[in-house]
Amino acid sequence: MKILKVAVGNAHEAFIEDNFTDKVNIISSDDNNKGKTIVIQAMMYAMGNEPTFPTSFEYQKYYYYVEFEEKKQVYKVCRLGNGFALKKSSIVLIFDNVAEFKRYWNKEISPLPRIVKNQMLKIVDPVLFFQIFFVGQDKKDTSNIAHRGLYNKQDFMEMLYAYEGLGSEQLSQESIDKIKRKITELSDERKTVLQQHKILKSKKLPVSYLSTESDRIAFGEKVASLEKIQAKITELRKQRSSASTRKSKWEYTINELKSLNRTISCGELRCMDCNSTNISFSTGEIMKTSYSFDVSTVEMRKEIIESISEKISAYSEEIERITNEISKEQGKLQDLLNDESVSLESIVVYKKDIFSAADAEKKIKELNDEIEKLKGQLIIDENESHATQAQRDKLHADILKRMNELYKQIDPDGNIVYTDIFSQKDEVYSGSEATVFHIVKLFALKDILKHEFPIVVDSFRAEDLSTGKENAVLDIAKKYKDQIIFTTTLKSEEIGKYDLMEGINHIDYQPHTPSKILDVANVKDFEKLLEQLSIRV
Repeated sequence: MKILKVAVGNAHEAFIEDNFTDKVNIISSDDNNKGKTIVIQAMMYAMGNEPTFPTSFEYQKYYYYVEFEEKKQVYKVCRLGNGFALKKSSIVLIFDNVAEFKRYWNKEISPLPRIVKNQMLKIVDPVLFFQIFFVGQDKKDTSNIAHRGLYNKQDFMEMLYAYEGLGSEQLSQESIDKIKRKITELSDERKTVLQQHKILKSKKLPVSYLSTESDRIAFGEKVASLEKIQAKITELRKQRSSASTRKSKWEYTINELKSLNRTISCGELRCMDCNSTNISFSTGEIMKTSYSFDVSTVEMRKEIIESISEKISAYSEEIERITNEISKEQGKLQDLLNDESVSLESIVVYKKDIFSAADAEKKIKELNDEIEKLKGQLIIDENESHATQAQRDKLHADILKRMNELYKQIDPDGNIVYTDIFSQKDEVYSGSEATVFHIVKLFALKDILKHEFPIVVDSFRAEDLSTGKENAVLDIAKKYKDQIIFTTTLKSEEIGKYDLMEGINHIDYQPHTPSKILDVANVKDFEKLLEQLSIRV
């Protein structure tokens, strides 16, 4: 998006700014009342922003015009009060309020994020959306959004997520609670129906052949039993594996003792006295908690080997016992997996009772289907919520990382580390720190979101931004392909500093009469602009 022209006026006085280029534009003056803020606010107001004009400026008396290009299409917009007129090609459209205008913008100009606000999914208003790329001169607050009213900083974050396709379109808490209440109601109704037709709860095999509900209950219990047996078999196999491992270690230890190998895994042959032939055997793998036995004699080694042999026999018995238990459990598993046979006579016995409960069983099936459907909604919502939250956390981290990188480019010696997109209430940045904070946030949002809107900062050198930091900001700004619009007030010794600066389009407001940017000389040209939209002032 590129701003082409901004105008403000009425039948008596007007001003037109049409010197913008698609690079870095700096509007400067030698005083604070030469009209810079009025032009910036007129531009944003004409596109749907809330008014933040200087208190001395009676903005209700004027028409506001902005001309911009988006995707090679030129749009011309005029605003008076809450009403908008827009021209696209040869078509002129009228909108009665910001809500109508933003809906058109969302559909025809550029998609706007949607967030959940007051339990409803709504398109964000320009007053919130424009804060992605615009910082005004007034109402700057590092701990919150500008224009606090309907929206808050959580809404701003939700808007960023929505812009990246991570919007909170999952179920609201109200919807989740409603689904849970519905599940409870359906479950209670199901219990009542089953209580009235107890035959459907029967676990008898013939009944399960005739009743879907009985079969479902029986199958559920069967699955639970299978899972229980499988878990037990798994645990027994772990125990057997552990016993087998220990048995193997002790078998290896016997071999080592017999050969007097001094390196063993479960026990250890070692010198009791340095450089002596005395050998000791240490039990356990942790020397501090093991016992040491003298095995330097054949008799002692024989006793230790016999002791270990008994230990190996014990492990063998344990392995055999566990194997038998596993076999038993596997037998139970096979029994459960085998379909039981049922006689025709036993089915006939229950046939009449089951058929009398046919309507009830149909009702139960409907209730079960509805309950499962609702539970499925909750599961899907929970899974999507977890996945989306991880992506949201990454987006937030990426923005912060970029903000800190840009901060170091602007202030290499600075010691600030940004931990959030907004500062804490008790740690609000002031002076040049606040100026840098707002600028790096706009730059970071552009880098991470990759939006194509111009970056607009009214008074970008506010609070005495040093020359070094200003040059760093401008170097960063020049790298962007999209339009940049800055305003600033120059000191007397700085006048003319931007005239020959490479990559800068300097728009000088120094010649303007203080507090009188609008002039009767511009009225005819202003009227011609509005005539394009069939507006007569």
